[in-house]
Amino acid sequence: MKTLIFVVLLSVSFTGRAFADPIDPDTARAYEGYLLTFQWPESQSIEQVDYTNLLATDGFPSPPPPSQSTNSAINAEMASPFDAIEKKLGRHVKILTNERWVLIFKQPGDSIKKTFRSSQETEGYPELTGDISIKLGRYLESSIHYQHYLFNELAPLTQNTLIPDDNTASLFFSPAIPSTDSTRLSPGSVLTLEQSNKTASKKINYLDHPTIGTLLYFEPIELADAMEKIVLQTLTPETGRSLTYEKLQSTNELSPR
Repeated sequence: MKTLIFVVLLSVSFTGRAFADPIDPDTARAYEGYLLTFQWPESQSIEQVDYTNLLATDGFPSPPPPSQSTNSAINAEMASPFDAIEKKLGRHVKILTNERWVLIFKQPGDSIKKTFRSSQETEGYPELTGDISIKLGRYLESSIHYQHYLFNELAPLTQNTLIPDDNTASLFFSPAIPSTDSTRLSPGSVLTLEQSNKTASKKINYLDHPTIGTLLYFEPIELADAMEKIVLQTLTPETGRSLTYEKLQSTNELSPR
């Protein structure tokens, strides 16, 4: 049955507009990639880490769109092996991201890029954003770029109540009193961090840093299984909208490189 599915998926890759370049099963390799990031408490770090002040709103991460729930069966299938680690770590550190991707490299030397952002938010802004580039060689080579934000209090907005000019109206109005909105926060400084790693599959890697800790893991999977998972993503809403083959051309690993 799996062989039949594989043949059908390969035929789709030959005929679909997004799969203009065929996938050669002799050279292609598939993996599930997992990335977990967390923030160490300040009390557990003695090393000074310098953040850069943000003087303007340019470059701030935009608030994410409203999240939408996806099919629970798909979510269960996509559970991360880091889930158990997350529960244990979460008692001591702040978990920022727990990502899972299906990765298909058409041949050695191919690179795949992914972006990620933390589920932890302040005033709608993610506390961590980043991107990762993964290259297939003799080992899996990863380059990760992070931006971790600290937030400052903004000056509260004030609004005065106007008093009518008519003196007789003063009996019914109190003097102008400024009203203050609740305290607002905005990104005030950023830590830009670059990490690189080279590893074999099926090995958990820890990338150390005084502020941001990272766990990275790659699990080899059958090419047919990887293609099936990616095709299923086209049938399942992602951020509220179904993916199409046209979108797959720019969002997943089956696109030409």
